[in-house]
Amino acid sequence: MSHIFENYISLIVSAFLGFGVGILTSIFGAGGGFIITPALNIFMRLPMQIAVGTSSLQIAGASFFALCRQMDREFIGMRVGLLMAAGIFPGTFLGTYCVRLTKKMGMIAVFSRSIPASEIILLSIFAVFITFVSAWLIIDNFFLKKVSRREDEEDHTGFLSFLQIPPVMKFRSIPSGAFSITVLVILGVFTGFISGLLGIGGGVIMMPILYYLVGQKTKYAVRTSLITVFAAGVFSSLGHGIDKNIDYGIALPLIFGSFFGTSVGTNIARKLSGRSVRKYFSFILLTVLIMVLVKLYFIVFG
Repeated sequence: MSHIFENYISLIVSAFLGFGVGILTSIFGAGGGFIITPALNIFMRLPMQIAVGTSSLQIAGASFFALCRQMDREFIGMRVGLLMAAGIFPGTFLGTYCVRLTKKMGMIAVFSRSIPASEIILLSIFAVFITFVSAWLIIDNFFLKKVSRREDEEDHTGFLSFLQIPPVMKFRSIPSGAFSITVLVILGVFTGFISGLLGIGGGVIMMPILYYLVGQKTKYAVRTSLITVFAAGVFSSLGHGIDKNIDYGIALPLIFGSFFGTSVGTNIARKLSGRSVRKYFSFILLTVLIMVLVKLYFIVFG
């Protein structure tokens, strides 16, 4: 009886978690894996590789629903998203292959404690990665020079705009004009690798990449990110499904909750400025980082 009750509670918690992540998906263009993965590992006690695989499937569902919500508006940024998605395919399978390698490493000794290698390695990489991205956003939005509210509407140039590696194409969603297709595909490969390795859908870095490196405005970056996050989620799910790293009993209620969450998130996103989106995103990343660091502490020191 208690086992049935625990399963019932898990279904409800998963659905509510999916609802919350669905909201974040529509606002930030991120699949929510940067929250789902550590949450499944910490609170539902799934092994890290299973949490990564389950998160990947949820990401595919949430980003698909968010994309459908966006279809009632002019979808500027479609070409950029599709080009980056082309690089995501090989990147995600490279990432899932690396997860497979960590599983084969078995147990490792840390401070006289025997710990699964995949657990400590993936969580450590996750912590370093989230630290870098959140620090980047916080420094830019809180410590650099203050600007007027109109900044979100002003043209700005991405850091990689100068890399005019052929072939080059003009995009409406990139204010600087022409941008290298080669660079976009390479960025897609990198995003796919991070997605497959950490189960975060790539969205946690996609919005910052599109805004800072490519030069899209925040609102366009969020929409474009949804395309790449969906592609990363699908490809990553295929890889993890083959390796049997997905708990479908948890993934399905997560996706169910995301369906309703994306509707709420879309309405909220329409009322936020680009700068506000970037600020709130940095706070969410900091919260996730604290969760992961606490988990690492208890793994290592008990």
